[in-house]
Amino acid sequence: MSEDAIKIAKNLLESDENYLDNVIALWRIGNEKYGQCWDTEYHVFGVIESETDHLPLKHVRPNCSADFLIKADEELAETIRYYRSDVANACRKIISSKNV
Repeated sequence: MSEDAIKIAKNLLESDENYLDNVIALWRIGNEKYGQCWDTEYHVFGVIESETDHLPLKHVRPNCSADFLIKADEELAETIRYYRSDVANACRKIISSKNV
């Protein structure tokens, strides 16, 4: 689990590609590690998951209309901008943590 968390955190620091899928993966890892991610280094991923649970993940996108994807991508871009520093800080904590 720790290697996966570090890899995903590094991916989020390097690129916004598959952003939601990576956020969801870290949210799940945080929940597995702590029972729930709240008030941990994984907290921000739970917040983002909750706020974006209506947006399509990578595997769902082919089934969505072009109009819906445009709106979803605009909302996701706003979410990424809003949480960028919080996500970066959380990712750095995960990467540097000795007991991820």
